[in-house]
Amino acid sequence: MNPTKQAKIFDKHAKLYEKRRNKITIDTKLRKKLLANASGNILEVSAGTGTNFPLYRNVTSLTAVDFSPEMVRYAKGAAQEVSYDCTVIQEDVEELMFQENQFDTIVSTLSMCSYPNPDFVLGQMSRWCKPGGQILLFEHGISSNKVAARLQEKLDPLLSERIGCHLDRDIIKLVNNKLKVTKVESHLMGTFHLIWATPYK
Repeated sequence: MNPTKQAKIFDKHAKLYEKRRNKITIDTKLRKKLLANASGNILEVSAGTGTNFPLYRNVTSLTAVDFSPEMVRYAKGAAQEVSYDCTVIQEDVEELMFQENQFDTIVSTLSMCSYPNPDFVLGQMSRWCKPGGQILLFEHGISSNKVAARLQEKLDPLLSERIGCHLDRDIIKLVNNKLKVTKVESHLMGTFHLIWATPYK
């Protein structure tokens, strides 16, 4: 799916994401656990409406990026609610032009399912992250349970067109191909993963 069509899909869902932003949901505990490690000059890709913004604790500055105009509109409002320096940019992550070794921490939560070229995005993360920096991912993909995985594969063509999200990507394999993974925690039949990684530098 092309990015323009995807952005329009996420525009339609932005109000729902905004309603959930300040609520305690099933994934809040996982987000908190992962983002407790984030520090310094941080880049968050596909930041949505800013759900993660209040969960950061050791921030020098945060640059948040999303390609959906409606998501960005809500995220800019969320940025006004935090005490640290937070800049929200509307841009397709695959088109970003950040400097090499620019960020101490790079964060992605539930976004690798939607990129047309996830390998490229992970490679860019590695390039943008400083040597000794960290890349923190909370992602979902194909289940380790065979029955659940078959259901995901059947549903993927329909849901990827309707909500811009692929259910059947092997997230662990994708990440291992591009980053040095230091820790993984998997949940809900191996569907959701917390991943701590560093760039190959």
